[in-house]
Amino acid sequence: METGAIVFWALSWGFVLGLTGWAYGRILRGRRHFDPDGLGPAVPPEPGRAEPRGPA
Repeated sequence: METGAIVFWALSWGFVLGLTGWAYGRILRGRRHFDPDGLGPAVPPEPGRAEPRGPA
């Protein structure tokens, strides 16, 4: 493989992984708390910035 192809491949994967990390980070930071047991906390979670507010 030529050097230019390897550099392009590395930059492309870096962009894809960076975009994936950014997207998941944005989704996961949108919640104020996490409820792993499913019983629910005293106050329900606040909707994240990416979630619609109110009835659709």
